[in-house]
Amino acid sequence: MPIRINLMAEAQALEEARLHNPVKLGIWIAGFFVAVMGLWIAEVQLDIHFARNQVALRKATWDFNETNYNKITSEQSLISATKAKIAALDHLQTNRFLWGPVLNALQYPVVTQVTVTHIWGVQTFEREPNKSIGAGATQKVILGSANFEKVKLSISGKDYSPSAEGYKNYEDALNQSDFFAKKMGGREGFTIEGAPGPKVPDAPGSLMESRSFTLTNQFPEIRRNDK
Repeated sequence: MPIRINLMAEAQALEEARLHNPVKLGIWIAGFFVAVMGLWIAEVQLDIHFARNQVALRKATWDFNETNYNKITSEQSLISATKAKIAALDHLQTNRFLWGPVLNALQYPVVTQVTVTHIWGVQTFEREPNKSIGAGATQKVILGSANFEKVKLSISGKDYSPSAEGYKNYEDALNQSDFFAKKMGGREGFTIEGAPGPKVPDAPGSLMESRSFTLTNQFPEIRRNDK
């Protein structure tokens, strides 16, 4: 029987031991995990990059919408202010005191032997006074928020009637006018101011004598708010 001697046995044993070295195996395993970790980090970085792009896109969209929102709200405020001014003008137009209808109404009450010589009106605005609430340190002052419009109409004339009482008939004619009765809320708006003057000639040597008089009418005051 032949005898076989393996002269490479020692080298083969060393090679096999090298192949089965736990340190090398650990290095391979560690390298694998490092590679996996590197891939995971790369994926996370990509996700962060895409997320940042999404955030930038959303921010740009938000800024665009915010700019439009501010513009719209500013225009809405301007529109509201304009509407308020238009409403105030409409209110003033429909509620302001008009002298045209007054002069028109004065054409109709006519009394024989009574002549109107002057017609004038006084239209004033008085500010609502401030109001104080409380006293001492807790006292508060509320500013007046309205103006009161006051209108006074005066009519001067001459009475040529023999009894010199024609001005009373003219006063009654004015008070019976539907226009002034509606404006005054009654038929007693016009009153004599002071006392009628004495009967005097219209001119030196004239046979025509007249008595001067003045009638006044204070219209109801109108409250006009600032808003």
